[in-house]
Amino acid sequence: MISRKEYHSYQPGVRQRRRTTTIRVLILALLIAITYTVVVSVVLPTHNTQVAPSAPVASKSTKDLPSETPAATNPSREEIRITDAIKSKIKDAGERFVPANTEPNQESLTYAGRPKDAPNPESIPSAQVKMPKPRPVGAHKIQPEGHARFVASLQRVVAMLPDEIHVRELLRSVEGTGKEKLREMGLRSRAFKVFYEAWEDLHFVTHGNSIHIRADVVQYLRDYEDPVALAQTLRSYEAFRFFLQRLSTLLFPWTAPYFADHMTLHSHFFKGGRGMVFTAGDDQAPFLLTSIPTFRRLGCNLPIEVLYLGDSDLGEDFRAQLEMLPGVVTRDLSQMVEDEGWRLAGWAAKPFAILMSSFREVIFVDADALFFRNPEILFEDPSYAGTGALFFNDRRIMPESKKRWLQQILPKPISKQVRQSYFWTGESGHMQESGVVVVDKWKHFVALLFVTRMNGPDRDGNKDAGITGVYDMVYGDKETFWIGWELVGDPEYTFHKGGVGIMGSVQAEEETRREDDLKTKDPRRKDPRKKHGTTEQDGDEDGIKTSRPTLEALDQIGRKALEPAATPQNFTICAPQLLHLGMDGRPLWFNGWILSNKFEAKKKKDFAKFEAYMVEPKEPGEVDAWQLTESNICCLTADQTVTFDVKDQDTLEMITTIAKGVYGKQ
Repeated sequence: MISRKEYHSYQPGVRQRRRTTTIRVLILALLIAITYTVVVSVVLPTHNTQVAPSAPVASKSTKDLPSETPAATNPSREEIRITDAIKSKIKDAGERFVPANTEPNQESLTYAGRPKDAPNPESIPSAQVKMPKPRPVGAHKIQPEGHARFVASLQRVVAMLPDEIHVRELLRSVEGTGKEKLREMGLRSRAFKVFYEAWEDLHFVTHGNSIHIRADVVQYLRDYEDPVALAQTLRSYEAFRFFLQRLSTLLFPWTAPYFADHMTLHSHFFKGGRGMVFTAGDDQAPFLLTSIPTFRRLGCNLPIEVLYLGDSDLGEDFRAQLEMLPGVVTRDLSQMVEDEGWRLAGWAAKPFAILMSSFREVIFVDADALFFRNPEILFEDPSYAGTGALFFNDRRIMPESKKRWLQQILPKPISKQVRQSYFWTGESGHMQESGVVVVDKWKHFVALLFVTRMNGPDRDGNKDAGITGVYDMVYGDKETFWIGWELVGDPEYTFHKGGVGIMGSVQAEEETRREDDLKTKDPRRKDPRKKHGTTEQDGDEDGIKTSRPTLEALDQIGRKALEPAATPQNFTICAPQLLHLGMDGRPLWFNGWILSNKFEAKKKKDFAKFEAYMVEPKEPGEVDAWQLTESNICCLTADQTVTFDVKDQDTLEMITTIAKGVYGKQ
């Protein structure tokens, strides 16, 4: 048996080894603690360190923003606050962000991303250690310049949010009828235009020739907005969205559900280019089968859309024939417009066809309109280039003052263009001819929306119910374009500077004058005896002046009828065709088709003889210019006629030849 003393004497290295092992364990634990300290102090603050928000920066004044609405002064409405801390985060993110597919330089980094030459945090007192700034979450989504534009647009929207009183006023049901309702809808549409344009400015994002609608506004605010202001900003944004959606539905609901909202519709034709638009049913299809080939012969290569109102309007056979023509497609407009409570039909379809077509810039042409020259030249007209909307004058026929009516429907100040219109001056109760309309839909979106309203739910009246419609106040769709532009406060439109005239066979003046005096179709038309002071003027409550001959004038007329006729000094052309001249004075296009009377029986095709044309006098009252007779045939009297040149004669012959071929196949 070996004693304890002897055992230890034989094991001299055991105790030393145990002591060494203990020391090693302690050293390893110390190293682990140091490593953990480095990780916590360097890596984790990059993700978790909170930066205390600094004092809010004053928002840019709304008067510096492109808005027609004055800056809000309601102290209960907080403006958007973008802090210095958030701005520094965005700038820092823009400088430090490395794309995911880019590898960092491994030679310049050590553990935890610390550069080789950087001092070890362990050797620096904790009070002197500068922690890296945290990268803001989502800072890589939009560059700083995009953010600045977003902030300005959002400030504008929030500042424009109306208070509860104005919201209720704008969203209440519209009362009244006739001119009172027209004025009220115009005022609300003017307000809508301001709100809507600000909303689009916030949500539309353009990239070169493309555009998309921003759908991440809430998420973006959560990433970049000052947390203190975030809740109030979101409430203001969503309140504006709710308000604008309700106002849109009240004013222009018929574009849904084909388009989800008006922004979707507007963005739809941002890249739509240029094109021609027609509306037609079975009765008008032969017109298009003639006119479209003539446009191609004249060098027009624009794409064409023909819109119709269901199978009962334009049959499948005619649609197939039209789509065999180069560049032509047919589209069912009835599937795009929700006309619940009213019915889309006839002339009223024209502005809807323009709005719902796929083009951005449109030349709308009536089915019975024909051109002497390539229609594309209308896009190059200087007046169109400056305004984006080109209209054409109607005949200066049937003198009628509608000045009082215009004053009752239009807010002040009334534009110079209105004061120069035939309605205002009393030269005629007809201002616009809508056989051709040229419009940039992107530029005049809200104005065109309002024109569709005038030709939609507000169109028809009901005498039994005491309702006055738009068509009870103006003649069809043609006046709704320029008046619609004025009602929404869009002054950017112009009337073509070319002259207006007529084309057909020339007659002696005295041959038709006495006959026309007996065929007066409207008592408000210009009386040929008015210039001699032989009439008495009456005025009705709407400011419309009428004329009636005095007894002395009737006696003079009876005596003159017994006198031999003098040699006529003027000439007259009676025809349904309304001619429009170019800026050079040459024929440009005409409306009314090429028959002597397009309303006659379908089997009777009496093609008109176009011997010459005549231009309407520039100044009213020079001669007894226009007279309206039966079947919508007008007679123009002037002191000279103009013969068509060889080129125009060839064009007319080409049109007639194609038309005869089309009618021969029917």
